[in-house]
Amino acid sequence: MALLKRFDTLEVATADLADAVKTYRENFGFELKPGSEGDSATLKVGNAEIRLVAGAAAAATIAASGEGLAGLWLEAEDIGQVAAALESAGLEPPAPRVDHDRRVLALDPKIASQVPLFIFDRKT
Repeated sequence: MALLKRFDTLEVATADLADAVKTYRENFGFELKPGSEGDSATLKVGNAEIRLVAGAAAAATIAASGEGLAGLWLEAEDIGQVAAALESAGLEPPAPRVDHDRRVLALDPKIASQVPLFIFDRKT
């Protein structure tokens, strides 16, 4: 049985949201939908999305590593099974947190080739 169900979101941190939206629009012809808080914009790609994030949501990523990849979100059937698989591989999974009606494992980027990896399920 596969532990992961689908690719959900690719988050990109940007210091200038308006400029990033303009770049995606002009270079690729993408139309992005503004987020409700004014600090993000989203492009649907099939059943997944690319989310540009700015402001406080992006500040830590930009301070640590500059603009760019802020997170890769993958949906699992059950994050308990994912945590068990990580433990079996000799890794220590983080404690899950609840975020937007999802249980989330925020994995240390060191165990995923420096990619901020978030695995979630909808079992809150």
